[in-house]
Amino acid sequence: MFREGNVELDAGVGLGVFDSKDYFILLAGGGYYLRDGLSVGATAEAWTGPEPHLYDVSPAVRYIFLDVPWHFQPYAGAFYRRTVYDHDYTPIDSSGVRGGLVFPLTPRAYLTGGLVYEHYFGCDKSVYTSCDQVYPEIGLAFAF
Repeated sequence: MFREGNVELDAGVGLGVFDSKDYFILLAGGGYYLRDGLSVGATAEAWTGPEPHLYDVSPAVRYIFLDVPWHFQPYAGAFYRRTVYDHDYTPIDSSGVRGGLVFPLTPRAYLTGGLVYEHYFGCDKSVYTSCDQVYPEIGLAFAF
């Protein structure tokens, strides 16, 4: 499923904290495999719950290590993110890296789990507790 020319659709949910408020995160995206194991794509997130609502778009590149002797494959990737708010906050840009494991569920679906490191550019310490974050990620993807 991680072969050149394949397309994938990604969906995810999660929890996040911004400005000491808890949010429910919805994620949707997709990717295209330029080569075996190497994909480019983009995701969009909506942080729902308390105000302000957050929305972001993130192009990304990811490599899945296919030639491993296990039932799962390690992955590594990088991304850029643009986050906007529905009011009161200035949009912010960030970039980061991610790594983790891909667990095949069926021939056309898989689960991912890993860690992300993200750095925010020009972040305001009065708004953000840190300009750098490390957090877990879990995703579900379908390939066709």
